[in-house]
Amino acid sequence: MGNRAVVTITDEHGNSRCFWAGWGSPEYQIPHVADFVAWADRHQRPLTVDSWLAHADTFPGTLPRVEVTGTTAANDTYIGDLDYRYHLVLHDDSHAVRLRVHHLRGPLGQPQPQMVAELTHATLFGEAARLCELMADRAHQWADRHGGAAPPGNDPDGWRRRAAGFHEIHRSTPVVAFGANLDARVVAARFDAPHPAIHVAGVWVIAAVDAGGVLQVSAHLQDAAGWLRRPDGTVPMRVTVDGEPVFDA
Repeated sequence: MGNRAVVTITDEHGNSRCFWAGWGSPEYQIPHVADFVAWADRHQRPLTVDSWLAHADTFPGTLPRVEVTGTTAANDTYIGDLDYRYHLVLHDDSHAVRLRVHHLRGPLGQPQPQMVAELTHATLFGEAARLCELMADRAHQWADRHGGAAPPGNDPDGWRRRAAGFHEIHRSTPVVAFGANLDARVVAARFDAPHPAIHVAGVWVIAAVDAGGVLQVSAHLQDAAGWLRRPDGTVPMRVTVDGEPVFDA
């Protein structure tokens, strides 16, 4: 048995369910969570506990599915024999993901909870790739010590293939767009610059009411990020008013 953990999953309505894991170290669990999110994205499955359980049933031995909701282990203050506690927030309406990982033990095994990772849809796959590369290095070192034999279930090449897959997802436009939106900077108006704006993916979008009482919205695209541009250098744009597209190019 490896590191024990409890994963608490909370939806956009604040409902939570908890699941126990016998192999709960971040090196194993974070890539499995990334696999689940990628699977949900690829198959257009809702980001819900039901989808989590469906993935766990489809790929046994990956995600924890032993439910401990309502037990002592579900209490955030309980440590007991646990080594890690995961808090996963899934918002199906916005397709938002946030994973917080807490290590519950200090260097001597004493109870000492501390957060060791906080990941979103924008960073989950990059961290999963890093951990897979770490596991590949460990497996390679183990093989060197044991005469070149790969450890059971821990083939270095297999871990590196997983890492490459996660790197590809991390560089994909939907994930890069998540990151750009989370990194967007809102600039409030000042008395001497009365034009509130948002800076996202290198683009400035300014919205202000002019002296004649007209709402003006302008986009300045000259510094748009390269990934946002088409091959001809133009930036795809869609403008909506009250949910209805009025400009699409």
